[in-house]
Amino acid sequence: MLETRNTAVIQRPGEIVGILTIVAALQILPFSDIMAKYLSLGLPIIQVIWGRFFFHCIATGAYSSVVYGPRYLRPTLSAMLVLRSAALFAAVALFYVTIHYLPLTTSLTLWFVEPFILTLMAAVILKEKVSSYQWLAVLVGFIGILVATRPTLVAWHWAYLVGLLAGFFYALFLFLTRFIDTKVPAVVSVYHTGLVGGVIASFAVIPYWTNPLPGQWVLLIATGIVAAVAHLLIIKSFERASASTIAPFTYTEIIMGAVLGYLVFSDMPDVWVFAGLAIVVGSGIALAKGK
Repeated sequence: MLETRNTAVIQRPGEIVGILTIVAALQILPFSDIMAKYLSLGLPIIQVIWGRFFFHCIATGAYSSVVYGPRYLRPTLSAMLVLRSAALFAAVALFYVTIHYLPLTTSLTLWFVEPFILTLMAAVILKEKVSSYQWLAVLVGFIGILVATRPTLVAWHWAYLVGLLAGFFYALFLFLTRFIDTKVPAVVSVYHTGLVGGVIASFAVIPYWTNPLPGQWVLLIATGIVAAVAHLLIIKSFERASASTIAPFTYTEIIMGAVLGYLVFSDMPDVWVFAGLAIVVGSGIALAKGK
């Protein structure tokens, strides 16, 4: 779960930098998502997923090679690393399917189920103690999801379930991260994780490959590089501030997501999505602060 905050006064400037960094990262990341959504209108979704992981690996691999040396580019594979990487690949792939069919704001609301799933995993699998306050926050969070999606026979879309599965696999990815014992720098670990997804996507895309137009190539490359830059900033933010300090600010991603969804696709979420989002964000912040 999130680490307990234990911050001295002298660390305060560093925490502010960490908060500003995570907010900046999460205003950049939706640009990658919106490009992926746009690309999926003209290319197979698996090809968009391939571009996301392939060029992400190129960017993080180049960065790792320059900063830490080429020797770090060769991963030390283990069953846990492969499983963790597969979980991230599933999370991103399912999220891209979700944003193809649903507005980005709605998709991100479903993605935010992650902290609640992670709490459940910790309680059930690791037998970690979860207070009644935390269980209440989890329950309220799921109510927020229901409010946002309104699962009725009229309003229901199967992509809602896909979005929730994306959040589940991302929670699984974070859960498995606890068991990765590595001495390599965090950015190198991100490269190794993306490398597995890149290999999976490279094989999966072969039967569906469509020759991209020049503009589509530019967007495919940009999708991976922008995601890589955002993730590098996320890593840097956690180096500056504790997870419990940063956690409430992770929801700021919805700001740029909503803006880009409206500007590019004219997607204006209805009042129920905003109401559900407010409940999810509020309970997520309460859950983070209660740890």
